[in-house]
Amino acid sequence: MNTEDKDIVNAVRKDISSRNSVIEMLYRDEQLKSTIRAFIFKNGGDDNNVNDIFTYSILTFIKQCYRPLFTLNKDANAYLFSIAKYEWIRLTKKQRQLVSDHERPELVDDINAETLILDKEKKSSLKKAMHALDKKCRDVLTMWSNNLRMREIALKMNYKSEGMARKKKHECMNKLRTILQLK
Repeated sequence: MNTEDKDIVNAVRKDISSRNSVIEMLYRDEQLKSTIRAFIFKNGGDDNNVNDIFTYSILTFIKQCYRPLFTLNKDANAYLFSIAKYEWIRLTKKQRQLVSDHERPELVDDINAETLILDKEKKSSLKKAMHALDKKCRDVLTMWSNNLRMREIALKMNYKSEGMARKKKHECMNKLRTILQLK
């Protein structure tokens, strides 16, 4: 893809039709797909992995384009390849972890059953505590837990600065802790 890479971000943001055109253009980019394929094959993957990672890379890129402070500082193909590379590394690391967990099944089963019960209780308590917070706190903590940067939270919540967003997150976390301690 050698169109103006910075225009791609604008095209994605423009409207659904132009976004779909960008997605179609990316899917048809054989150079990009073959680069990703070569990396995945070299690292033990197959065609199914290539298709999954290629699709994941494009979808992640499109999502990134909608982030308010996102700018494409390098070639779009390089950016997409880096997404694919890091996702493949993450998946293979996860697979290695699963294999090592299966080597100790008696420990894993005991821990998993207990952990699942505790996790359900914790999630339920957290959900109730979140509903006890005001809407602004819920929004700030939800955005923060979804890994949005403080600059982005400040923009979305109309705070004057990153520092204000950070302060609000801190206040909301304290409120959440207080609610959780009361239960």
